[in-house]
Amino acid sequence: MYRSLSKVRLFRTTYFIAPGRFAVAAFFCFILMLGAGAARSDMTIPLIYVVGSGNDVLDNYLLDQVRKLVGQEVAVVPVNESESALNPGIPIVTIGRRAFSTTLGRYPQSPILATLISQEYYRAIASARSDKESERSLSAIYYDVPLLNQALTGKAILPQSRRIALLATPKSTHLYSELLSQLPKHNLEAKMFVVNSSSELIPALVRALYYGDFVLAAQDPSIYNPNTIKHILLTAYRRNIMVIGPSQAYVKAGSLASSYAPYSAVAQALVSALEQWYEEGFLPKPAYPTDFNVQINKQVGRSLNIPLPSEASVKEQVIEQLREQAMPAAKDAAANAENRGMLP
Repeated sequence: MYRSLSKVRLFRTTYFIAPGRFAVAAFFCFILMLGAGAARSDMTIPLIYVVGSGNDVLDNYLLDQVRKLVGQEVAVVPVNESESALNPGIPIVTIGRRAFSTTLGRYPQSPILATLISQEYYRAIASARSDKESERSLSAIYYDVPLLNQALTGKAILPQSRRIALLATPKSTHLYSELLSQLPKHNLEAKMFVVNSSSELIPALVRALYYGDFVLAAQDPSIYNPNTIKHILLTAYRRNIMVIGPSQAYVKAGSLASSYAPYSAVAQALVSALEQWYEEGFLPKPAYPTDFNVQINKQVGRSLNIPLPSEASVKEQVIEQLREQAMPAAKDAAANAENRGMLP
């Protein structure tokens, strides 16, 4: 599946990969198209500039997914550190955090499409380029999934669950703001337990475990990191409470399950964004990939005596929940537009 080679052969030429919201109605349409990914013959992408992450295996695998969609005839051209000028009409695709921040500093006038990056990091770095033009020429495809997907993943596995426990530091409470407003529509509620110092982590977790049917973990390294995850998981499982999220890596470490965006979904979003640039002259707003998968740690499920549905079944239930909420919202949006005379 993966290739360790650091070069890609296209057109008999060798290229070296350099180290380095939509409206609700639109979202509903994307949900209906989940799984679409076949190669198309009407692509309008003549060239792709790339600044890689430095991990050749990762970079090549993602770019292979892109080539499956656009075809081998589209050239993928690296952006070397020595480049002094680039065609300003061609967006630069960056892979990972370092590539994004470096490229933004080196090519401030170029359109940039960041991939494999968190929403939090993108917002922090992109805020330095706050001019109106950047709204059209700067965008991102986040590497994870919305927290609502994670919450619904937990509910699909534990249908009787109603209350979700959240852990955050004073600086990371904002990560859950949107989720807290979304949960009531799905008959769920959540409570945040704030950790002010490292010594308060386990006491706060214990209080959270008394409240929640499961713990929902966000991409918050101040709480969830290699130094804390073992203690969090052991404390939770001793009380027969499961942890959902924040990623595949944590499922392998002992979280019960997590939704995640596969590379194929990131590639699909990347191609769609570049098509929009070449067809309309601007990039779409930063967004999560529209497709996702679910991974479950079956060993953890057995140890907690939880009857586990299949990963495909959990994904199907999450999609159905999202669709049920999107449909009335889309109808309301259409009705409002018609009342304002925006529709015939």
